[in-house]
Parts: sequence; C-alpha cells; structure tokens
Amino acid sequence: MSDSVTQLSRIIWSVGDLLRSDFKRYDYGKVLLPFTVLRRLECLLAPTRPDVLKVAEKLARDRGEESDALLRQASGHPFYNTRPLTLARVAEEPGMTGPLLLDYVYGFSRNIQEVFERFEFATTVKRLDSTGLLHHIVARFQQLDLGPTLSASETSLIFDDLVRRFAEQSSETSGEHTTPGDVSRLMATLVLEPDPGQLAAPGTVRTVHDPVCGTGGLLSAASDLITEVNPDARVHLSGQDINPESWAIAYSSMLMSGHDPVRMAWGNVLGDDKFAGEQFDYLLAHPPFGIEWKRVEHDVRSEHENLGHRGRFGAGLPRINDGSLLFLQHMLAKMKPVDDSDRGGSRLAIAFNGSPMFVGAAGSGESEIRRWIIENDWLEGIVALPDQLFTNTGISSYIWVLSNRKPVGRRGRVILVNAQDHWQKMRQSVGGKRKYLGPDQLAEIVQLYSEATPSSPAPIRSPRDHVRVVRNEDLLYRQIVVESPLRLRFELSPEALDRLAALRPVQRADDPEALVSALRGLVGTTWNTGSAARSALRRAAESTGQSWPGGSAFDKAVRNAIGVRDERGELQRSRGTTEPDVELRSTVSLPWDEDPEEYLQNRVRSRTPDAWIDPARTRPGCEIAPRLFYVAEFDGPFEPLQNFARLETGRFKLARPEPEDDGAAPPKHLTAPHLHSVESAVELPDAELDDSEVTPCSGGDLVGRFGNWRLLPAGFGEAVTPLFVLHPLGDRGAVLCEWLNSRKSNGAFPRVGDLLDTPVPVDLVTDAAVDDLLQEVQEARRGLRATTEGILPNVFSGSETLSDDIRTAIRFASHEARLAGQLVRPFDDPIWRAESSYPFHMAALARRYRVSTHSAERKDGLLKLGEGTARTLGILALSELIAHHRGFTKSLRQQFRNGAAFGTWLWLIDRFLEDVEGTPALAELEAIRDRDTTRKLLEEIKDFRNHSHHSHGVRMSHEIDVDIEKLEPRVVSAISSVNWLSGIQWYWVERCEYLDESSFRTVGLRLRGSHPSWEPFERSTTYPLRPDRVYVDSDPSGRPVDLWPLAVAGLCPDCRTRELFLINQVRDGRVILRSLEEHSLEIPFRTSEES
Repeated sequence: MSDSVTQLSRIIWSVGDLLRSDFKRYDYGKVLLPFTVLRRLECLLAPTRPDVLKVAEKLARDRGEESDALLRQASGHPFYNTRPLTLARVAEEPGMTGPLLLDYVYGFSRNIQEVFERFEFATTVKRLDSTGLLHHIVARFQQLDLGPTLSASETSLIFDDLVRRFAEQSSETSGEHTTPGDVSRLMATLVLEPDPGQLAAPGTVRTVHDPVCGTGGLLSAASDLITEVNPDARVHLSGQDINPESWAIAYSSMLMSGHDPVRMAWGNVLGDDKFAGEQFDYLLAHPPFGIEWKRVEHDVRSEHENLGHRGRFGAGLPRINDGSLLFLQHMLAKMKPVDDSDRGGSRLAIAFNGSPMFVGAAGSGESEIRRWIIENDWLEGIVALPDQLFTNTGISSYIWVLSNRKPVGRRGRVILVNAQDHWQKMRQSVGGKRKYLGPDQLAEIVQLYSEATPSSPAPIRSPRDHVRVVRNEDLLYRQIVVESPLRLRFELSPEALDRLAALRPVQRADDPEALVSALRGLVGTTWNTGSAARSALRRAAESTGQSWPGGSAFDKAVRNAIGVRDERGELQRSRGTTEPDVELRSTVSLPWDEDPEEYLQNRVRSRTPDAWIDPARTRPGCEIAPRLFYVAEFDGPFEPLQNFARLETGRFKLARPEPEDDGAAPPKHLTAPHLHSVESAVELPDAELDDSEVTPCSGGDLVGRFGNWRLLPAGFGEAVTPLFVLHPLGDRGAVLCEWLNSRKSNGAFPRVGDLLDTPVPVDLVTDAAVDDLLQEVQEARRGLRATTEGILPNVFSGSETLSDDIRTAIRFASHEARLAGQLVRPFDDPIWRAESSYPFHMAALARRYRVSTHSAERKDGLLKLGEGTARTLGILALSELIAHHRGFTKSLRQQFRNGAAFGTWLWLIDRFLEDVEGTPALAELEAIRDRDTTRKLLEEIKDFRNHSHHSHGVRMSHEIDVDIEKLEPRVVSAISSVNWLSGIQWYWVERCEYLDESSFRTVGLRLRGSHPSWEPFERSTTYPLRPDRVYVDSDPSGRPVDLWPLAVAGLCPDCRTRELFLINQVRDGRVILRSLEEHSLEIPFRTSEES
C-alpha cells in the first residue's frame, strides 16, 4: 500500500480507541467495517446526490422496477440513496443521531440495505447510541475523505487491511470465515501457475468463483495475481456464503474494489446453488474443515439419487459429519469443458484437512469420489502445508489442485509436495495461527510444485526429496477378501451340552430334561466328522426312548454347538460349496497393478493351500495415504517402528460386575486427560466397569495417541487405558516418544495400520546417550506443565462458597492471567526472549526493534539486531582465537584496522570454525559448529543490508514494509538458532575478595537483559578475577573467560554513565571500543610483538 493509503487505514482503525471501554477488540470490526462502507458510498454518491433526489421526488408515487433503474441511472452507480441526509447532517443532531442514521441507511437501494442488514447494523447503532459513542463515531467518519479521488484499488486495499485486522482480533471469525492471506496467495498462485502466457494476452477475460467465499479473500488474491500479470485483464468474480456477516464483508469488498457485488450470493451452496448451470475458468475454496451436512441432507441425497452424474453429486456421498468432498464435487461440476483442440477447461484449488485423502474404505462414498476424480485424471497435485497455519485450528492441512486441462507432462500423474517445513514463526500468534508463509516460502513451494517431473528420485537431502510424482494407478487399490475353509472336529464338552440344551427344538421336546440326560454319557467324546457326531447323539437319545429332533437348521445348530475349530478337522460344506471360516477371513488391500490371483498363489497358499478369494466381495478403492508425503529429513538409515516397539493388541472389556462377584477392586484407568499429569497409577481413578474395551499398560510403556505420547515412569504401576500401548524393545523409550510426538514422524497419520510403519531414525533410537538426555528434557517439560497449571487453577476449585468471594477470586485470577501472559511472552516470541535473557548488547537491540513503530525504524532495528548477533558471536569467537593462538595476533588485529564491520564478525566466526579444534573454553560456542544455519542466516542478513543500502532513490513506506517481511524471518531465525546465549553469563567484576586458599567472593553487575541498570550479583568462585573486567561463562564451577580488551564496562567520558563498550578498531597501540549509544572509549593495548 502507498503511504497515504496505509495512513488512512490506520486512521480508520484508530477510531476503535473510542470503543475501548464498551466493546471488546474482536468487536471493533463490527463497527468500523460498516461505517467505512457507509462513508465510501456517501462520498461516491455526493456528486450526483441532487440529481437522485430530484428523480426520487418525481417518482415518489412509483416504486416499481422502472423507478429503481432510473435512480441507478441518476446516481451513476448500481446503488443510490434517496434521503436528504449525510453523516455530517446526522452529526449535527447529537440527540437524534441514532434515528437519523438508521433513516439515512434505510434510504439506500435495496441491495445496499441488505448489506447493512447482514452486518446487523441497526443492532450496532443502538448499542453505540446506548453507550453514548454513536455521535462521536459518526463525527469521526464524516471527516474522512473516501471519495472518487481514492481509486477503487486503493479503497480495496484499505478495506482488505481492515478485514485482516478484524480477523486477527477475532479468532472465532477468522477461523471460521476467512482464509489467511498467505494461504490465499499460495492457492491462487498454484491455480494460475501454468497460465501466465494466456493471461498476458490482450483482451483477456477470466471468471473466478468461490462457493464458500467467506469474506472474499481467495477471490481478491486471484484477481490481484491476474491483474499483476495483465493490468488490462477483465476479471469477473463471484461467490456464495452462508454466514450473513461474512457475506456482507465480501459484498462490501467487491463494492470497494470495483467488482460487481451482485455476483456475491448468500445461502447454503450445497442445498441452494445460486450459480446453477454456470461454469468458471478458476475455482478456489476453503470449506470449513469437517463440517457436517445434515441440514441439507434431503436436498443433497435427492440430487444424488435423481440426477446422478447429471447433477453435482453423482460420484457418491461422504459421511454425514464431513461434507468436504461434496464441496469438491460441486466445484468439479462447474468446470468448463475442454474441446478437441485442448482449449477451454478450468483449474481449481481447495484447502482440506487430511481426512478427505484417506477416510472411507473401498466402496464407501469417499473412496468412490476419489476414484472418480483419479479415473478422470483431474487431480493434478496436493501440497501438504505446515500445521498451525490456519486460525482456530492447529491441524495439518492440504491444498488440492485439480484441472480438466492438465499440462501434457502431468497427465496420468499426481504431484505430491511436502511443504510442511516451509514456514516462518509468527512473533505473536493470531487465533492459534503461529506460522505463516513469507515471500520466500511461497516462492519455494510454487517452485517445487511447478518444477515437479515424473523422474527418478533425487539424491538424499536435495530439495526434490520434498516432491513425489506418482502415477494415478498408485493411488488406486483393490480390496479383496481372502477366505479359508471352515474345518471342525466335534466334541461334547459340558459347555457344549449346555449349548445343546438351550436349543429351541430341544426345549420343545416331550421331555427336555430326559433328552439332555440321555446325552450326558457322551460328555468328553470326540468325533472326526459331523455325521458321526450326529449319529452318536441320535442313538444316545433313542436308547432312552427320546426322540431326536431333525431338519437341516437343527443339524447346523448342533454343529455350531459342538464344533471346535481344528486345522486338521473335517472340511465343512454347504449346498455343495466350501464354507468359509469367518474367524480366518482377512481383508487385504492390494496395489492396483498387483494380480489378486498371483497374490493368493504366492503370498497366501504357501501357508493356507485351500484359501480362495471371494470375488463378490472384491472392491476397487482409492486413497492418498499421508505416508506418501513423508520425507526422511535426517541422514542415516530409517527402519519401521515395528523393529523397535511392539504394539499391545490385547484388549479386554471392563465387564460389569455380576451379583455373585466378590467385590474385587477395579483396575486404575489411564485416560488422555491424566496422561501427562500423574506420576503413578495410584493417582488414577478407578475404571468404570461399563463393558468398554481397554488395554493393559505399566511402567516403561509408551502410551498415547498420534502426536500425544508419554513414556510411563519405570515405577508407574499397572493400569488400563483406551489409548494405544507400545512396548519399546530395549531401553530406548524416550527417543521413540520424542520421535512419535514430532511432526517428522508420520505421527499425524491417524490410522493404526500406519503406526507400526512409522519410519524411525536408527542411529538416534539406538543411542543410549541420546535416550538419557531426552528423558531429562521430557521430565523438564512435565515440571513446566505442572508449574503453569498451579499458577492459574480452576476458579471454582477453591474454598470460597459465597458468590461475592468467587467474583473476587475471578477478578484476581484475571489479573494473574494478564501477568502470566506477560511472563510467558518471552517463551513464545524470540524477540522478547532475546530482550529478557540474552547478553545486554543483543538484548538492548532486540528491545529497540520491538518498540519501534515506523517502517524505517523497524527495518533499521532488524538490521542492527542481525549485526549485533554477529558481533556478539564474533567477540566470543575472537576470545577463543586469542586463547588458541596465545595472543591477539597481528592477523587478527588487522581485521580492526579500519573499524569492525558486519563482515569482520563473520570472518572471525569462520576463523574460529577453521582454527579451533576440540571443545572451546566456552563450551556452548560449539553450537555454532553444530548449526551452520546460524552462519548462513547471518550471511543472508549481511547481503540484504548491503543490497538495501546500495540501492538508489528514496524507498516508499510500503516498499520498506516488503523488506521487513523478508528480513524479519531471517533475523528471528538467527537469534533463535543461538538461544544458548540465554544460558551464558556476561558480567562485570567490581571487586573480588579472598575467602580462603581455594575460594573467592565476586561482586559485580550481571550484563544480561535490555535494562540499562544492570542487576547486581554476588557469588563465590574458585578462581581469582580481576576487578573492572568483563567475563563470560556458563558453568559457575568452571574458569570464566576474560573478554579484555574486547569488551569493557566503563564510564563514558562524555555522559559519565557506565556503558558496555565492544571492540571496534585497533590502531597505534590503542583499542577503540564503541557502545550502543555510539560513544567511544580508548584503552592502551600493547602486544609482545610491540614491546
């Protein structure tokens, strides 16, 4: 945005300051958005207002369609207002502001009235009026110039910025109704990716549609990208949404940007398609994840059953609790056909969670929809996105790209891109959105997608490891049912006799008890064939004068009562065909290219020679398994989890107690809420004996579910759980737990079948030292969780019983919550973390950046923070080099001859990496060697600074904002990569006092955090330290590193305050140091070479 547009947007949002005491921040948009629309419309109508009023007066008695057309013609716009009012006139009547304002709004044409109705503007006006704010709001807005001098594109930018701010303040609204701008741009780019040549052609006209448009973000993103390629292109946007407020925002957004707002429809698209029969060039959508469609079930099923493929839902219907694939079918029905010359056609993108890729077995509605798409070769690619990218949900998401005009090289193939690591962390989360896609990440993802080819796999750890191109057939499979014959031997056990006695024909015999008694003599007898068993039973009954029931149904019941499965038993046949054993029945999913008969012959009949496949149960299926996106990001071999852990499959029911039970204590019940909060089974509640199925677990087991696992302590005891239970093979449970809880495993894949196939890094899992370290990390996490839970306990769990006391407790808890929010902020925001816990030099620069407001200040603050990081690391590296070379050598001093620059510090870091072998005196500095990303990030920041400083001309504010958007992720990543700096101590020694032969007392100031008044400290040490020197160490029992003459905490000769001075220049036997305040300090320095 230009500076003036940015300023205007900020002015409008600043009106929200008037609402602070009476409205929540997430309600600001409900006031500011409709008032912005109202003021813009008023300004646009101002030139023709007299003409409209004249026409309205003449047509006062004629309110038909013709009058509406004449009024539109008089206004010169597709809307008008027939009231002789303006916001300025309304503001002149403080006592009548509410009624006058509503009367003014009711004077608009019907299409605009509908917008304000969906905004619930009347309710907002009444609320503002009741709080005494309405007159002030009207007075502020009537001063804004939103007239024709502000272009439609500029107005659109302002409104989009307000919508974004509104979404950020309201996580509920942003999560349900809007798509984050970074995701919108990615989806639009992927849809338009192969078409830049077509879009650049003169006279280009394109139609874009979003059936669940929310506030219109996807439509705006597509329009912006098209006009970037061709500013003269005509882009026709249309959309539909069920949420009234979202529809009002989208309609207003189209109005502001110069698009025809009539094409924004309201209603449920599944039950009432407002654009029936229309087709579009591009379609984009982000339907709510996992939304049920029960409300429109009748309409959808009717269309499916009566119209089939002539309607929208011919391919199938998904589960009632997730309509995602219904929205996709709707979009596919609106693709333009492709002619014989490959002209026409459409492209679409839709954002889903993982479920639409794999939920539903072969033959289900979901599977049939996917198969229909694959067999028509419409699925072009899927991009796996990072988690925590959308508001109000932290789950992973996927962008599907489909087209009926796939480029020739992509036909018959599907591109799968794993972009889960392409993100930047937001400094402050917005409604659960903690990650975003910056320009670099967007470019990387699009490049991975566009350059994907169906070639052989690339070398390990190359960017192409994140891309897999599969054949359509690779996503199809056959589900077969393998049957094995039922083989029985026959045995009359006491239990079998009871089963015979319970048969209805036996119960209906003349003397059931006598009949059963006649059979008791056969108890314990075994027969090899059913006929022999039946004959023996009949003879025993008849020998006592009893009649033995007959009939095929009774014979089968007898067989079931006395038959015992035996692999060497009699083969059972029914009506001439072999009878299958349902307990041996197995369902198998075969790759599409695999011959079922070959599978049967090679894989089954080797152990079961008489097995067969039931052709009536064979089903085609289709799924996109999440494991296809898996990327082995570490070096070394990977093996499946089943090689390192055994899944406990034994489950039993918590049977309800019988009256004769002796009252044994029920087992302890471990559920998800208790998984991380208890240390022993003794702390668990007793299990409810409700016939639910559970699995036994005990200390040393891994218990949990996907993404949420815990290694139970060794002495945990025994319990039962509805969760999964893994038995680690050997003492490697901590590594497995950490791996399964990471996104780098396939822990997000919600199926048991995939769990044991999880790839596991062998070298790490088998390293006992790694396992021990991770046990410490996991214990610290649990301790932190317990501490935070104790800070803000449930307000109703206290001892208060009076309502007033509870209210007081709640108010106190709210104050504690605000304080806790400030205290934990450094844990979530790397800038705050650096400001509060890093060495003073970096901490102060972090604060300067955090509190900066203007774009130029923010960019300068980022660059200085990046260089300050390099300077801090460079000084530590230089101290190691001086110790290594036994002095401040000439080659080292020459680097400071003309003053230290960004490159000086990077050179020193490189020399440290090259020269210093083994563990340095400051052991944490070894992390630079382990994480070469720090060095690369600092190099990128330096190059960015040099390029920016060498550019010509004055940069506009919006250009600087773009620089900040690119630069901030690099700086944040750089300071995050050296988080070990928060664990080392920089301090200035005021005095060091002798205590005894082996200990000293040191008094001084701790140079940590951004506060200029450094914190005093006093501690004992085993080493004598020189006063007025700056030291650094991480282990109080180790030898501190003296940073003289590289760092001095001295009195500034100019301002007479103590500052931290860092080396900047060496010349003529003197070291010149400089502080953050640009003050200088000179100290003499002689080397042995100069003496």
